[in-house]
Amino acid sequence: MWREVDPFDGQSDFSISPDENLDDTRVRRWLALNETANPRLAVGFLVAMLGSSLERESTAAAGALWRGLGLRTRQWPPAGPPRWRIFDRLAFDFDEVLPDTPWDPWFWRREQSPSLIDDESPPETIPWDSSRWRDIYLRLMFRLRGDRYLDSFVIGVLARSRLDAAIQSPDPITRSLAFAAVEPFEAGDGALPEPPKPPTTSPGAPVVSTMIHGTWGWKGDWWRPGGDFHQFILGNHRPNLYARGAKFSWSGAYSAQQRSLAARDFRDWAYDLAPHGLQTVFGHSYGGEVAARATATGTPVHELVLLSTPVTGLVKAALQTTARMVDVRLRFDPVLAIAGTGQRVPRQPNVTEVLLDRWRLDHGATHSEGVWRAEDIALRGRI
Repeated sequence: MWREVDPFDGQSDFSISPDENLDDTRVRRWLALNETANPRLAVGFLVAMLGSSLERESTAAAGALWRGLGLRTRQWPPAGPPRWRIFDRLAFDFDEVLPDTPWDPWFWRREQSPSLIDDESPPETIPWDSSRWRDIYLRLMFRLRGDRYLDSFVIGVLARSRLDAAIQSPDPITRSLAFAAVEPFEAGDGALPEPPKPPTTSPGAPVVSTMIHGTWGWKGDWWRPGGDFHQFILGNHRPNLYARGAKFSWSGAYSAQQRSLAARDFRDWAYDLAPHGLQTVFGHSYGGEVAARATATGTPVHELVLLSTPVTGLVKAALQTTARMVDVRLRFDPVLAIAGTGQRVPRQPNVTEVLLDRWRLDHGATHSEGVWRAEDIALRGRI
């Protein structure tokens, strides 16, 4: 969780110069982020994406920053030098830029944040003006200098300004992204039922479970036999998790055609290995869609565990089978928001939803052993 390792503590430079190519910056920061799980790099990437000329993309970044950094409840600068540094750095922007944001320059004095529009369809909409947003974004981002108070102030103003405008967008997806970021949530409680029994098979028939990685996921090891998450599930929850040679894998390309081919290959792999059916298939991201495709087209699967899987029509089609579905996901997933896919499986009798209680923005958090233990995912999902 980012608030446990404050990205603003240290000398991280999130600034962007007015003549900088934002597309190149996003690509560069994305590549850096893939090399390490450093939360400062994640924030840097989202800060760059916040300036996108695409309405949905910039809103998704604003929501991720707003939630991930806890900006609504963040302690703002104390009186004295920290506030004066902000004033000194932003003095020339007060009249031209900051009046266009939802807060006056010293918004931390207010007891409450500005009120939000409660209706999902606002009475008045604000059309997206990408040029105006870029001007505001670059004007303020150029002021960042690795100052924990100044940087958090500016990023907070930009994120909330973007969300307030998005709530009044004529685009329903943009509005839903904004509402997902600002709506409160409470962790569920209550007794959990016993885990379901595995499928019945004929004598001697193998009952096998397996994992499917997501887009570009073949580069990682978490799903492979011997990988951290594979070992965790094998040793604690599914002793029948496949751990031999000829494991299933697919190209991981960001392509519907490749996922369709992967589903056919998985069907053939499963039939050769377990003709009586698979017990549990863990699928991360689009790997979950591959599993859902295969299930919807006849591959016998008793239980699908979707890990941060985009909710596409093919995932919904798998709901019509006899398979039980466990939907494990973040409360707001910026990766899925950027992809423009759904983030909630429709409620059905055969669906168990597990939303992470703590706000995390790492798309891969749902295949982390530490997260599974901290969130009691196996117990809550009856896995």
